[in-house]
Amino acid sequence: MSCTPDEFRRCLVLAFGDAVSVTPDGLLLAGDDASLHFALSEQHPRRIAALQLSTLRVEISVRAGDEAAARRLLAQVDRATLRGGG
Repeated sequence: MSCTPDEFRRCLVLAFGDAVSVTPDGLLLAGDDASLHFALSEQHPRRIAALQLSTLRVEISVRAGDEAAARRLLAQVDRATLRGGG
């Protein structure tokens, strides 16, 4: 993703509030029917001419819930972390 760990956390907190908690290596999102863990690691920034973009590797694992519930929660996360484009 093109963001910092703090930016990613802010997006999740804005969308899910207190359901987001910090773990030693990332974030935990506890939904009603599923829980997802996001392991975050910053990568080398991408540079395009004078533009420098943050790069974040996000590894997602299911901590609780069945596949359908995890997919629904992940779809909500996807919508919450979209950025405008043109």
